[in-house]
Amino acid sequence: MKKFVKMKCIASLVFILSITSPISFAENTKTLNITRISGSDRYDTSIKISEEINNNGIISIASGEHFADALSAGWLATQCKAPLLLVKKNEVPKNVYDRIVLLKANKTALVGGNNVISNDVEKTIEAITKKIYRISGEDRYLTSQLAEAAVSPILYDGSPAIASDVVAVYNGNNFPDALAATPFLKKFNTSNIEGYGLPLISIKPNGNTAEGIQMVFGGENSVNKYKEKYRFAGQDRYKTAVEIAKAYKDLLKMDIDTIVLASGEDYPDALCAGPLASSKNAAILLTNSKTLNEDTREYIKSNTNIKNIIIVGGEKSISSSVEDELKMLK
Repeated sequence: MKKFVKMKCIASLVFILSITSPISFAENTKTLNITRISGSDRYDTSIKISEEINNNGIISIASGEHFADALSAGWLATQCKAPLLLVKKNEVPKNVYDRIVLLKANKTALVGGNNVISNDVEKTIEAITKKIYRISGEDRYLTSQLAEAAVSPILYDGSPAIASDVVAVYNGNNFPDALAATPFLKKFNTSNIEGYGLPLISIKPNGNTAEGIQMVFGGENSVNKYKEKYRFAGQDRYKTAVEIAKAYKDLLKMDIDTIVLASGEDYPDALCAGPLASSKNAAILLTNSKTLNEDTREYIKSNTNIKNIIIVGGEKSISSSVEDELKMLK
């Protein structure tokens, strides 16, 4: 009898514990908040992205047809906390024109020479903004340096530029490395002066450049070995973007919770990702258009802090199947 009562008490205790302290043997899972920002074309996508960035009266404008100068425009926009809008060589698309009017910009940076953005386009934009700065060098390499020099006049009303004695460099013929570097460099600001993140300078492949290179984006087959302090390089553009994303934690001591996912194959929609990522305190990762890149997948999967994925571009750039793969990540 006593044995029966004892067993009954134990059974009752187990029953109570099963109610009050449920034990789950399932693996921990996380649900990603996945959104997509896209328009009917690259110009409309730039508008949609601009709607996600707070309006501070500054706009950066670049060619939607040539990526080289647009990379410098993206870096400039990021430093100025401004959106990047795209135009055609001889035309401001109607929806882009309307967006510029709506933003009521006090200052507009037009990045690129008249071989990529015509003087007629400049005049059209000048008529609807208070002040316009044309930033153009004889080539993409000089344009990137002039973009650095333009930050101070744009942000601080004509104050002389504060020259940086250190810079970051990338291969001017390779857009993906510069794309992923742009928001990272906004956060790498040792001066504590707004707009003075590390300058991103385009250099010739395997070319010589001045001293003072602190960071290199790209492998030695892309950018020569210098006395750089940091080099971010993977076997391909996807791995390089992952290495940059890791540096938010390792170098900047930031626990990011958002990834902006851009195409590693098709630049137009991706061009405006830099200012967006910076505004969201996010890193940029790249993917193939049809399937989620494996290195990108592993980074997202292994970093439990990641809660939000923002896909930039339409389904021609990043297909719905990639979005489906993201939804399945645990």
